[in-house]
Amino acid sequence: MDKIIMLGVGNGGTLDLYNTCFQHDNDNFLVDTGGSIEIIKKLNQANIDYKKIKHIFISHSHTDHILGIFWLFKKLSGLAMHGEINEKINLPDDISAHIRPKTRYTRLGLVVSAQHCNSSYAGTLRIGLFNATGYPIRIRKGYSIAQLVFEELNEVASDEKLYRIKESAHYQNENGEFRGAKFDDNFLDKVMGEILNKWVN
Repeated sequence: MDKIIMLGVGNGGTLDLYNTCFQHDNDNFLVDTGGSIEIIKKLNQANIDYKKIKHIFISHSHTDHILGIFWLFKKLSGLAMHGEINEKINLPDDISAHIRPKTRYTRLGLVVSAQHCNSSYAGTLRIGLFNATGYPIRIRKGYSIAQLVFEELNEVASDEKLYRIKESAHYQNENGEFRGAKFDDNFLDKVMGEILNKWVN
């Protein structure tokens, strides 16, 4: 029997009820996400595993129907992890580098994120990993799960564009301590503006 689970029945102005959204149980189909992080709480209270939601339908672009999706994405990103490499990298001004996955691990279901290392970067890299399977994958220290490909540049960047000199070089000399994603305010304003414009239009 098909079952619809109501997660909220409130409108955009109510404080007592969560914004209207519901899930079609058989298909793991979520309709709207409400307007806040409370979508996670509502899913937990209904014993719905957010990781098993296969489809999300947004009925319209009002914030009380769409903003919960950002918190779902944030929770889902917790399935990813970072692995610190053993080696410290110290790139010269005329060499950049790229992290590339190894085929055997991709076929196993371990996804290694492609990363670009700017010329003049120095530090201990952290590699983004994502387990795309439904079972645990054990990675032992010392396993070679990715490769570093070096690229010689035709010319050296100007001083103001060298990574080691730029103010926005958030990951320069990252050694030991983890630094999360860094964005400047102008970039975030631009991205949020594009997202909202897309939903409204």
